[in-house]
Amino acid sequence: MPWIPTPTDGIAGSETLAAQHEAEQSISSLLTEHLAASADPQLQRDVHTAYLTRLLKAPLPKYFTGLDASRPWILYWAIHSLALLDGELDATAKTRLVDTLKRCQNPDGGFGGGPGQISHLAPTHGMYRFLLSLKQSDGSFIMHEGGEVDVRGCYCALTAAVLLNILTPDLASGTASFIASCQTYEGGLAAAAHPFSHDPSHPAPLGEAHGGYAFCAAASWSMLRVFSDPTSPCFAEAPLDLARAELDVRALMRWSASLQAMPIEGGGFRGRTNKLVDGCYSWWCGGLFPIVDSLIAETDDEPQPERELFDRKSLQEYVTLVAQAPSGGLRDKPGKPADAYHTCYNFSGDSTAQTKLRFSSSRQRQLADSFSSPFGGTIVTEGNQQDVDEEVVVIRGANESDEAAELRMREIYSRTLAWVAEDPKIIVGDPQNELLPTHPLFNITLPLVQSMMAFFYSQRS
Repeated sequence: MPWIPTPTDGIAGSETLAAQHEAEQSISSLLTEHLAASADPQLQRDVHTAYLTRLLKAPLPKYFTGLDASRPWILYWAIHSLALLDGELDATAKTRLVDTLKRCQNPDGGFGGGPGQISHLAPTHGMYRFLLSLKQSDGSFIMHEGGEVDVRGCYCALTAAVLLNILTPDLASGTASFIASCQTYEGGLAAAAHPFSHDPSHPAPLGEAHGGYAFCAAASWSMLRVFSDPTSPCFAEAPLDLARAELDVRALMRWSASLQAMPIEGGGFRGRTNKLVDGCYSWWCGGLFPIVDSLIAETDDEPQPERELFDRKSLQEYVTLVAQAPSGGLRDKPGKPADAYHTCYNFSGDSTAQTKLRFSSSRQRQLADSFSSPFGGTIVTEGNQQDVDEEVVVIRGANESDEAAELRMREIYSRTLAWVAEDPKIIVGDPQNELLPTHPLFNITLPLVQSMMAFFYSQRS
């Protein structure tokens, strides 16, 4: 089939166009070879498992010194990739990993990028007092003490708060308004917005819409719906800003769909308008669609027919035909080396393309109805502790009653676990290419999310 290149619009000598055409040529060559071979696309599971195991069990190469402040992330990228492949580490390796992570935690509750490094939201994904210490007056979070503000901070803080059962109204206050202020004219979201002090009525986005920031913002927005959704029983007690903030979800959907690349680029995603395709956006952009679809469904007055918001088959073809590195691991694009980061997010995007997850209101009601009261453990309010009989720790907001806290926990728990897989799955190529589903908000496999929340929400019976 003919691969149609990006038009030049009569511009010659452009570095950007030269890079675009070079990427198109290398990708279309791989696709042409695949068509000529008439073979099913195949994930090299054994090769990738060996690559990931080496990263976790053998000393890392010297060039990893540049990632010294990202040790917890390296572990996550590799472990999550193994989990999607349904792989397993031996007990010795698991113990070593846990010991490494323990050494990264500081007395303030946060985690540094390595032992002895300052606490930072990215490697932490947070603890309650540490999270509150990073909360800003406009609802945003700085990444560390004295650090920068962007929507990654919101995502890291809220992810930890939901999973660990510490998402109080105090922690959520103002954050929805900050997220909405980051939406650009394109419909996507930028890293941040001007502080409200510049112009309280018109906070303007800082920078252009970006796939990674858009995912962090949309997932954060979805986590906050427990307070901002008028159908939620927590809505009446929520801070006013959560009820008033508005995100144009349909504009976000249009922008997200526009980022899937042309056939000559293999069906992957680019992270920004007019940028090169990159395998990591298989997740940052491909993973946006279950979230956006669930948010759109909230606003539909009538049931909608089944809809596909992106080309799920083409994305899988990009991962299997373009992003796989022959020696193991996955890459940005041909000509780039494999690494743990791109391996993780290529696999994650592949997973979300294979298994369509949908937020189920009926499943959410079932989980809410079966939720058992978590009270009976240690109740913590504004830093004060009261020991009760059991081991469970329940953290309340400053002005939250036991009843309101229990209602909030039940709603967060049931909403978070209400994602269900739709049939049929779409597996491109060899049936052995199938990966485990990953949670749309957290990018952790579903059984692990369920186990973690059952523990922290005291739903272990």
